[in-house]
Amino acid sequence: MAGIKLQMKTKLILSAIAFIILSMLYSYFIPDTVTTKITDAQMTKVDGRFMIATEYRPFINEDAWYRLKFNSGTIQNEAIRLKGKLVRIKKYGWRIALLSKYENIVKIEEAE
Repeated sequence: MAGIKLQMKTKLILSAIAFIILSMLYSYFIPDTVTTKITDAQMTKVDGRFMIATEYRPFINEDAWYRLKFNSGTIQNEAIRLKGKLVRIKKYGWRIALLSKYENIVKIEEAE
């Protein structure tokens, strides 16, 4: 009887850990969309990556081979063109200020 309870507790704990890990991976890798106004974007790189400042928060725009994203220059040009306008930004990742980590932009389009 005690062995069955221990097995159930172990399965429950492992299931909870797996759920937490999958939730974290999902929130990092699955993009979401935010509507905001671009306040600054330049073609110069900061620490080897493009930066885009918005009213919502700052973002990076860099190529990501694991997402097959190789158009950061095109996205940055679009951000410069849409500066001061309301846009929809498709982004992924986490913003961790303590580690200077920013969410990466996948797509920018003007909001109607």
